[in-house]
Amino acid sequence: MGETPAKLPKVLSFVNQKGGAGKSTGAVHAVDWFTQKGFSVVLVDADGQQSSSSWSEELSLPHKVISDPEALFDELPKLAENHDVVIVDGPGNASEVTKAVLIRSNLVLIPCRDSMIDLASTGKIVQFVRQAKEIRGGLPVSALYLNAVKENTILLREAKEALQSGILPLLQTALPDRQCIKDSPGQASTVFRMKGSSAKSAADSFNSLFVEALKLFEAES
Repeated sequence: MGETPAKLPKVLSFVNQKGGAGKSTGAVHAVDWFTQKGFSVVLVDADGQQSSSSWSEELSLPHKVISDPEALFDELPKLAENHDVVIVDGPGNASEVTKAVLIRSNLVLIPCRDSMIDLASTGKIVQFVRQAKEIRGGLPVSALYLNAVKENTILLREAKEALQSGILPLLQTALPDRQCIKDSPGQASTVFRMKGSSAKSAADSFNSLFVEALKLFEAES
């Protein structure tokens, strides 16, 4: 699954105030990825819908539901002491919960779909991240990535251009629009556990995304 950098973020969070951006998909796949590499990892589901914790339950992956901002602020450092990595699935809104997650995160990934509506909606979460970085002297290390993209389209090119001109870096790896990724929650699986060429291709994309994000964290922290 590729080389893992030596320095890991104790708290890695997926945030975006827009529902359906791909936070839960990214978070659960990250938990499975780290687990398969032999790391001690736990998912914290901070989203009121609790979809990622239900999915993790079916995968027999360790998870907790914490959706109160004060509880998140207190509990995330404790969980980080007892695990190599804590993965947080943030809420689908810009709230005090999101702010608590940003204050306690070392690395933040912001999934974004390649529609102009989704691109426009990233403004608020980028503002939250910028404010957190200002308060914390540059932390959390943060980046955007494109999710569920249709390859080689004009919209994808325009989306990349729009995001690359922003405050936060855009990861080069984009997750493709694959049916196997959409099917994975319903099959109580991840693409790392599924068979077939499409699943392998999707798994390679997730692997590239996580390795790229960890290298960014290692370089900037």
